[in-house]
Amino acid sequence: MQRTRSGLLIALASILLGVLAFFLFLYVIGHDPDESPLTLMEWVVAGMLIGPGFGLLLRWRRANKR
Repeated sequence: MQRTRSGLLIALASILLGVLAFFLFLYVIGHDPDESPLTLMEWVVAGMLIGPGFGLLLRWRRANKR
């Protein structure tokens, strides 16, 4: 039970940290959402930062089904 809970917390923390890192990236490059929408490069960066957390979440879910 404890290992299951820690796996879920790691996956959720990874997603949250990816989202925070993406907003930090947008702040550093000076992107203003009122001026222009996100470009393809910014969407790719978001996927690279947030995606691994979802991979961990899927791995955790697959391990729990067994």
